Amino acid sequence: MKQRKIGILSNINPKDRKGSSGTIFKISETLEKLGYEIIWIEVKINIVFKIFNKLNNLKNRFFSKKDFFHQSKLSALLINLFIDKKIINSVDLIFAPFSSTALYYLKTEKKIIYLSDATFAAMLDYYPEFSNLTQKSIREGNLIEKTAMNKASAIILSSDWAKDSAIKDYGIKEEKINVIEFGANLDEDDIQIKKAKKSGELNMLFLGVDWERKGGAIALDACKYINNNGLKCTLNIVGIKNLDCNIESLDYLNNIGFLNKNDKSQYGKLIETIQYCDCLLLPTKAECAGIAFAESSAFGLPIFSHHTGGISNYVEDGINGYLLALGSSGNDFGDKIIDCYNSGELEQMSAKAIDLYQSKLNWAVWGKRTKEVLDQMS
Repeated sequence: MKQRKIGILSNINPKDRKGSSGTIFKISETLEKLGYEIIWIEVKINIVFKIFNKLNNLKNRFFSKKDFFHQSKLSALLINLFIDKKIINSVDLIFAPFSSTALYYLKTEKKIIYLSDATFAAMLDYYPEFSNLTQKSIREGNLIEKTAMNKASAIILSSDWAKDSAIKDYGIKEEKINVIEFGANLDEDDIQIKKAKKSGELNMLFLGVDWERKGGAIALDACKYINNNGLKCTLNIVGIKNLDCNIESLDYLNNIGFLNKNDKSQYGKLIETIQYCDCLLLPTKAECAGIAFAESSAFGLPIFSHHTGGISNYVEDGINGYLLALGSSGNDFGDKIIDCYNSGELEQMSAKAIDLYQSKLNWAVWGKRTKEVLDQMS
């Protein structure tokens, strides 16, 4: 049987563990394990693109309303000029993760699978970079998103939150959409199961690169509250490149810094840190999906976060953690964590988190379900 060639349409090299938190890498790796030949269709960010992007950023400084260049017609045009059409013609199928802009002007008879963790409409006034946009930018962003979804023969989304937006905001038929959760962007051989147990001390993990959006200040307040209420607690922070020195000096904080998964020693440090910690405390204010939730569940770490975006596909109340309402304070998170610790629920959720990872939040399951979509397109 002839090996099918799948072209990954992306600006990120499928061999790069770091790009897009390693998601493109895991998608490519999983498809290869299923027997497909993976070919990179590079979305080149050329010098002309970079110049226009810088000019746009400069212009945005002087106006209250901004233009989002990365999802604009001009951006789509510049990208399309440098997509290698010969590579497109050589593949059997195009897999386009997070590549709506690249699809806008693309003309091809090849079938397309479009994958995303959000829609443009869902991101409006949700993530900071999608706030205070001009009407022109909103119009073009929505047009590009809708065009990508209409061009695709099938759509894979990572949460019901994204699916609901695709149906409501773009009129996409439900049968065209497949909700398939992401897995952990770690090697399976490196996942070491650790079930929580009472020890009189909690090591909390904060895993993210955006301190403000991920709720860093709330996490700090929660750990302070836990310490002030009789349970020793340390917050281990991974992912922040430049943490404020006043925060870094706190005695209940361990700042590990940003870790590059492409670097073997730094990747090892990440594995070691997750294994060492007892829970994930990530009170993010806005989130599409969150690979960190899958990675934490893999290691048996109960999760405490907010009920927002696509998180509920990855964190189930009372199963592998709890999602508190947006606006919850550090004290609210602290109370919930202490209650779960004292009642023994933390240990129960640890075991359930592992079960949830093994049954749902891993790339093998993602691959099995994605192959079903691919088989329908043969």
